[in-house]
Amino acid sequence: MRMRRSWKPLMLFALAAMLVICLAGCQAKNSGANAKQTIQNDENKATYTVTLNPAGGAWSDGSTEAKTVEVKEGTAIDFASHTPALEGNDLQGWYQQDGSPWPGARKVAGNVSLRAKWSAAQVEATYDLVLTINNEKETLEYENGVYQFTHVSSIYGGYAQRAGKYTIYEEDLKNAIKADDGKVQRVLYHAGSNYIDATGTIYAEFYNDGEFELYYDYTNAGERTKYCMNTGYWTLAGYTAPFEATPIPVDETGMGYVSAHLDWDKTLTGEAEEEPKEEAKAEEKAPDIVTLPGETIYTADAQGSDTMKANFCDNGVMAVFITSYGVNVDAKYLWAFDENGALTLTYNGGEENVLTDNGDGTFSFTDGYNNTYSVDPAALKEAVKEPTKIYTASSVNSKTMFVFFYDNHTFTVNFDLSGFGQAGQYHITKEGQWKLGENGVEMAAGGQAVEITAELDEAHPEASKITFPVDENTYSLSPLFYKTAQDNAETTTEEGGAQ
Repeated sequence: MRMRRSWKPLMLFALAAMLVICLAGCQAKNSGANAKQTIQNDENKATYTVTLNPAGGAWSDGSTEAKTVEVKEGTAIDFASHTPALEGNDLQGWYQQDGSPWPGARKVAGNVSLRAKWSAAQVEATYDLVLTINNEKETLEYENGVYQFTHVSSIYGGYAQRAGKYTIYEEDLKNAIKADDGKVQRVLYHAGSNYIDATGTIYAEFYNDGEFELYYDYTNAGERTKYCMNTGYWTLAGYTAPFEATPIPVDETGMGYVSAHLDWDKTLTGEAEEEPKEEAKAEEKAPDIVTLPGETIYTADAQGSDTMKANFCDNGVMAVFITSYGVNVDAKYLWAFDENGALTLTYNGGEENVLTDNGDGTFSFTDGYNNTYSVDPAALKEAVKEPTKIYTASSVNSKTMFVFFYDNHTFTVNFDLSGFGQAGQYHITKEGQWKLGENGVEMAAGGQAVEITAELDEAHPEASKITFPVDENTYSLSPLFYKTAQDNAETTTEEGGAQ
C-alpha cells in the first residue's frame, strides 16, 4: 500500500527559518545604529583638564614638573598611566587643594588640580641656616624669617634634662654678621628659648668661628652658674667664618661642657666697655656661714612642689631639702626662738628675719628656688626637746668663759656671772653646732667654722691636747669628750630619741 507524504511540516519549517533570518537582520541594523549613537554622545561630552603635581617625585621620563591630562566628563582618571616615583617613599594617593583625598574611582565633573602625597617627608627642606650637633643635622622650622629648633640637653652628669625650643631671627643674625669686622672672636648672636623655671633659663650663643653652644643659666640661692650643655656648628649661606672653628671640648666633669668662649672679647657686642677701665677693688664679701645640720624635728612642705622640703633641725639649723636628689641643697638658714618667744629665721649670717607673718598663727618664707613654705611655730616648739648638757670645755686664758656641749649637737659660749653675784648663772655670748666626723669633732659658731687643733697621744690619752678658739678665747677639749659624746649618742638611740 503506497503512503501519501504530508506537506504541512515542511511549510512550518520554512516559515520558522525565514522568521529567524528576519530577526537577525533587524538586530544587526539596530546594533549599528546604537554604536553610531554612542560615538556621537561621547563626542558631545565635555573634556576637562586634570593637573597632577608629583610634589617632589619624578615621572617616567625623569621630569618633576606638574603635568596635565585631558579626561572626558563622567570618566575616572587613569592614574595607572600617570604614576610618579620618589626614592625611599611610597605614593599614598592624590590629594585635592583643600587637603582631602581624591577617590580613585570618582568620575571627573570639572577641572581638577591634584598633588601627590608620599609616605615619608616629601623633600627635605633646604635652608640657608644649617645646625649640627654631634655630627647630626638639627631639624629646623622656618616661617617668615624666623628659624626654630628643639633640642633636649643633659646636665648634672645626665641626671637632669632641659628641653627647649630655641628661636633665631634671620634678620638679626644677618645684621650681626654685617657688623662683624673679624678682628676679635666673640658672640655673634644670642638665641633665647621658651624654657624658664624657678632656677634658670636656657639659650644658645652663636660665635663667629662657626660654633654655637647651648647654655643653662642656673641660679641657686643667689649664686649664678652658667652650664654649657651642648656644642655644635652652624653655617649660613653667604657667610664665611673669619676664624677656624674651636675644637669641641671634652666634658670631664659630667656637669656640662667647659666653654672655650667664656673669655672671648665681647666689646663689640656691647657687653663690655671698648677700653677697659681700671678695675675697682671688690668689696670684701662676708664669708658664707657654715652650719652642721642635726636631727630633723619638724618639716615644712613647699607649696606647689612635691620635691622640696624645709627641714628644721634640733640644733637650730634649717636646711632646704630636695627629695629627687636626696640632699640638703641649702643649709645656710638658722632658726631660734628669741627672748620674747617669737620664731626667727635668718639666712647666711644676716640679721633680718626672713619669716612673714601670715596672720593666722603661721609664718612663711621663700627659698632660693622660689618655693614658699608655711611654718607653724607652735608645732615646731612642741617638737623641740630640752637639751641635756653633756660636757664643758674651759677657757685656757680666762676663768670666766666656758663652752657647754649639749646632746642635741648644739653648744653655747658662756660668760660666768658669778662675779656679778649670780653664782651658777651664765650669759650666752654665742651659739653653734657640733658633730663627730671622720676626722674628729667639727664645730661651727655663729655660722662660721671653728678651727680645731688636735695633738693626740694614743698611748697616753690623758696627755692629748685639743683646743679651739671662739672669739678671743681658746678652749681646751678633752679627748674624753669623744667617748662622752659617743656614749650619749648610743644611749639616745637606744631610747628611740635619735633617727
